Amino acid sequence: MALAPAAHVVIPLALASGGVIFIAVVVALFFAVVYGYYTRTGSGISQTPYRRPDGPPESPSELAHDTTQDVHNWERGTEGHHRRHRPAAAHQPLDPNLAQALADWRTRSRTATRLDPPVAPADHVRGPEGAPTVALYIDVSSEPCRSAYRLLCEFANAQQIRLAVRQVPLADVHQLSLPAAEALEAAAAQGKFFELLDQLAKSGVRDETELLDLAVRCVVDPERLRLDVGARRYRRSVAEQIRQATANGTHTLPDLYINGTHYDGPIRRDDLDRALRG
Repeated sequence: MALAPAAHVVIPLALASGGVIFIAVVVALFFAVVYGYYTRTGSGISQTPYRRPDGPPESPSELAHDTTQDVHNWERGTEGHHRRHRPAAAHQPLDPNLAQALADWRTRSRTATRLDPPVAPADHVRGPEGAPTVALYIDVSSEPCRSAYRLLCEFANAQQIRLAVRQVPLADVHQLSLPAAEALEAAAAQGKFFELLDQLAKSGVRDETELLDLAVRCVVDPERLRLDVGARRYRRSVAEQIRQATANGTHTLPDLYINGTHYDGPIRRDDLDRALRG
């Protein structure tokens, strides 16, 4: 029995439609596989909403996998934070005494709003007697700290403040933190703390050789400074400054105290000027 003319048309169309659907499904599956693969391995972002496939059940989602969300990566921003890249992370094992001092500093929350101990002759101080006293906690290898120091030096040079500098070198983060802190203390023993700090604050240094070369040019007795740094003569003093910062409740860098009272505002010229006048 012969098929009607309409049937000759419908059957090929039906077969063609099935083939198109099959091809469309294959293409969709192909793109889904490619997208899934490159999303995970190419960008580091997993679309698993509640946990990482390679992590424990309670691990957080990677949908917002961003290192800036980790509070341990934060530093207090200042006007110069964009000028240079972050220093390289330290890889050498830390002195246990210093490592413990830093661990205590990181876990201690702010408990006081007054500077303790107050600025004393043992501190590194510049500026006129009788001017408002500003105590600054810094890690000189950090650009935000260098920026804050440069700004406060403008006030000190204009005879508007008496500036005291205390060191909290984050030696477990910045490779040059501890060498720079020790070099500064060795320079201070020859009365050249601020001369070296001014040089370091301009742009920092790239490695320990450059740091030491810069330090010896600032002092009268270069060989003494080399011996002091090589013998780690001021490491205990640096660790003690970290412990003082911990006891004082300091938990950000840079951190400021104006006339003994903690300053919470932005470290900008106009804001500091208002705080000093107030």
